[in-house]
Amino acid sequence: MILYTTDVHGALFPCDFIANREAYTSLANVSTYIRQQRDSTPHLLLFDTGDYLQGQPSLYYCNYVDTASAHLFSRIANDLGYDAVGLGNHDVEAGPSLYKNRLPRELRMPLLCANAIDTATGHPAFKPYAVWEWHNVRIAVLGMITPNIPAWLPRSLWSGLRFQDMVECANQWVPYICQNEHPDILIGLFHAGCDPTYGGNTMDTPLNENGSLPVAVKVPGFDLVLTGHDHSPALFDAVNVEGDTVPVLDAGTRAIYVGRADIHLKMDPETKRYVKTVKTQLVPMADVPVDSAYAARYGADIEAVRQFIDTPVGTITETLDGKESVFGPSAIIDFIQDVQLWASKADISFASVLSTAAHVDAGTVTMRDLFSLYKYENRLFTVRMTGAEIVKYLEYGYANQFNQMRSADDELLAYRHDSTGAILRNKFGSVKQWPTFNYTYAAGINYTIDVSKPAGQRVAVQSLSSGEPFDPNRDYLVAINSYQACGGGDFFPKGLGWDRATIESRTVRESEFDVRHHIADYIRTHGTVTPVLHNNFRILPTVWWQAAREREMSFYPNAH
Repeated sequence: MILYTTDVHGALFPCDFIANREAYTSLANVSTYIRQQRDSTPHLLLFDTGDYLQGQPSLYYCNYVDTASAHLFSRIANDLGYDAVGLGNHDVEAGPSLYKNRLPRELRMPLLCANAIDTATGHPAFKPYAVWEWHNVRIAVLGMITPNIPAWLPRSLWSGLRFQDMVECANQWVPYICQNEHPDILIGLFHAGCDPTYGGNTMDTPLNENGSLPVAVKVPGFDLVLTGHDHSPALFDAVNVEGDTVPVLDAGTRAIYVGRADIHLKMDPETKRYVKTVKTQLVPMADVPVDSAYAARYGADIEAVRQFIDTPVGTITETLDGKESVFGPSAIIDFIQDVQLWASKADISFASVLSTAAHVDAGTVTMRDLFSLYKYENRLFTVRMTGAEIVKYLEYGYANQFNQMRSADDELLAYRHDSTGAILRNKFGSVKQWPTFNYTYAAGINYTIDVSKPAGQRVAVQSLSSGEPFDPNRDYLVAINSYQACGGGDFFPKGLGWDRATIESRTVRESEFDVRHHIADYIRTHGTVTPVLHNNFRILPTVWWQAAREREMSFYPNAH
């Protein structure tokens, strides 16, 4: 039996620290399920594909506050008896002191990643694969990560590494493993999604963010592929180039499911080879009770995290709500813009919509509130751009965010639709063409966005917000989060046509702290903060925008 988790993102305990409520599922449920299966099945292997170092304040606390103690994930992985773990992009985001030093030192199982290459040696920086043997049955597991790390994270976080295309890497390692290890079962443990067409890619796109299916199809030899990264539960059979069936599993995120594969072997007396039958399933953890003994073992850790997140930072006089931010001017985005301009001393700021569920009530602000306000550990960058490039950057973002309206009855945002033309919906609201963290707004300039016009012809800048003229030929310093500054969302690579060398040459400063840290500093420095809606940009035609905004706001449940 093979069990695996993926993209746990801090769902370690039966409590959601950010929302301050019971968690829907967590590793406390998984612990019960593992124990039940081990009681009945002695031959069980347990894996995780990565992204276990980001997502809840408990991880932030272990990553950046209490760095002297053994890491919470290491202790839990050892406790639950994982046999191997992969490496995810958010694990790299936590920094080399963690993924290169602390984790390999603390984990009692291998950290697998074949396609993260040490540039000094040309060899994998981590153990590429591992092998287990039971009753003369050999099981090999090859680990890989999505190669798009340089497009999302600052070089300082992956210095000394390069990330190899997954198909290329698998084509090197699968023959090696087969010739040298002679496995009866070969499993892929991949932190990469199942949809290779995401972002306009194809099965043949080099360095595909979601390379799991291309590997399963193009590289013969895998009996099972375990995936992650895209948070989209999936269970299907791929057919590889030799006509063999390859079961593919994606267990989603936050321990909502455990992926399970039961592999049955029967020796063929003529060929002396095993005939393999693989049965896969996604096991919902909401149906599994919490392991109370597991939760109790970490009681002191839970209390330490609670004390950290309940620490007061200061006061805000107005409530901030993320639901408004996708439709235009909002106090929550303007507050983040003010912080970025204050911390960077830049001329202009870009800020994206990290969560429509963000909500901070007026009054005392704690660290818990800041995790709701700013979801990710993005760092703050300052980039040099011309005025013309700023306009082009915004045009690219608004082409992804806004539909072209031809009347007040048209949709404002760019949504995904089903076969009937209806907007797709999920529990979080309407499904947009692009994740909201690939949206952007600007501060420091006064401008309009005319959504009645075609993409690329919508933005008109009137002036700097100081009243000075805006010059398309002048250089400006722009504050921006590290995700977009490194190429995330393709603003620089596709919107401006910048290659990596250009991006890095235009980067003036990189803060060593994440934006959330700067927000905390800003509030502490000012004591009491009154968020201001700057209204430095308008969406035109105004009447169309107002009608569509009111209509589409109703698509959102009250997440907070």
